[in-house]
Amino acid sequence: REGQPGSRAIKELQGLPPAGQTHRHINWFTTACNNSQEVTSIQFKALMMFVTRACDLGLVPLYDLANHHNGLINTRLATDDEGGLSMIASTAIEANEPIYNTYARGGGGSTVDVFNSYGFVEDYPQLWRWSDVDMTRLVEEDPNHAFGRYVGPNGDDQGVDGEGRGFEPNSHHYEVLVVSPTLAALHPTKSLLQVLGNWRRSIDEWKAEIEYHHATLRQSHVNAMHDSAITVLSELPTTIAEDAMTILPNERRLFEKMKKKGRVDQSKADTIQAIEYRLAFKKALKLAADVAESDKFFVDSEEL
Repeated sequence: REGQPGSRAIKELQGLPPAGQTHRHINWFTTACNNSQEVTSIQFKALMMFVTRACDLGLVPLYDLANHHNGLINTRLATDDEGGLSMIASTAIEANEPIYNTYARGGGGSTVDVFNSYGFVEDYPQLWRWSDVDMTRLVEEDPNHAFGRYVGPNGDDQGVDGEGRGFEPNSHHYEVLVVSPTLAALHPTKSLLQVLGNWRRSIDEWKAEIEYHHATLRQSHVNAMHDSAITVLSELPTTIAEDAMTILPNERRLFEKMKKKGRVDQSKADTIQAIEYRLAFKKALKLAADVAESDKFFVDSEEL
């Protein structure tokens, strides 16, 4: 609500996801743990510490020291029968090299989820997810509609190809996997996203995988994503250029000015994070539209 902590930062999302879901952790705690009573400042700080630092087993010493990076992931987790947790190197880690964990493994969580729970925009690769009224209607009419996005090498709509690539959609939403500022996969499959948080791919490997993926993705579904991305961008109150060249630099300048005076304005810091996030989201939408216009996709005979 207006005037509450974080209200301006939420407003700066401009309606982009996770708008409407930003209080889900507090809502859960209030209902499940606090007898529907208002959360105190101490409870809020404790909840945020748990949400941002805990693993599935709860708070584990040293575990929370590893940063998130699905592109440079170099560890894996293992549990034992006694409830213990081990973090094991998945590749050679040199001296002074950061140890990376993942907060969103295998496409189960998106960049939207990472921001909503942890408050930062993850580095590449990023998985952006959104929906619109048309997608909502499709899901209501046919919960399995997303399986129709793909065509296997033999004309199959489902299953796997000869190299084990699966044709199961990662979700029924619009999704774009952004690997770099100029490289992205539209409507990625679960198979394509399994690498996230599990191992690494080079840019050349990503290019090859994405080229194959797009060749199996129906043009009609690409067109729908393109139109949705363009519509979302056109309805937002500020453009990419305005955010990047004017609004964000001004907010940062004001924050640094106050910081030099010995005052850290947390509300301003949260606002800057929200603007950085919406700018990254807008860039992902723009890239999705550009890729939809430039890459080659599968065209059904009836669409010719």
